[in-house]
Amino acid sequence: MKHFHRKLSSHDLKERITWSIILFVIIFFSTTIISYFILPEGIFKNKNPLQLWNTSNNIFILTLQIFFYNLLSVIIIIFSSLFGSKKKNEENYISVGYTVFYTLILINAIVLGTWSFSIVVNTVPLLKRVIGIFDIIHRAALWEMFGQLLITCAIAHISIIRICGKDTEKRGIKEIRLTKHEKIVFILGVIFMLVGAIIESIAISRLG
Repeated sequence: MKHFHRKLSSHDLKERITWSIILFVIIFFSTTIISYFILPEGIFKNKNPLQLWNTSNNIFILTLQIFFYNLLSVIIIIFSSLFGSKKKNEENYISVGYTVFYTLILINAIVLGTWSFSIVVNTVPLLKRVIGIFDIIHRAALWEMFGQLLITCAIAHISIIRICGKDTEKRGIKEIRLTKHEKIVFILGVIFMLVGAIIESIAISRLG
């Protein structure tokens, strides 16, 4: 994990994104497979009270509903990214935003593995579940998760409260700076999430 810590906290944006994707693949697909075999199907269906909202019949409004709902996760990632930590022998602070992001990925993987979607859909075998994720024309999952990933990587160094052992360093909000490339990646992440919301709204409309 020290290797991942060093890569995810790197000042090289490309390196952060590359290793974030590698860790994403490991966590998401391994958790999906494990949860498929050891957890009951549908165990977490409708367990999230935030998902119990009425969807609009208007596809434009439905898209906005989904998009703004998904932005809640982004807000949590941004807030948690204001905190960073490291050990005294480590060079860079690791953003707490990564912890939140990979927790969300873990939840998504369990939902897929146990088929605990809030929308009623026919159950499919494990292989089809995994392959279906890559259908980015009809499935929103990768768009939304990669959008979150890009945003998390873009703001990995915005921490204003930094903890190193027992020492805490505080910075001002004005000290937060994003490079040109980080701003582009952040915007791209939001666009990915919007595309995901559009695809998901179309899919829900077709089910209705």
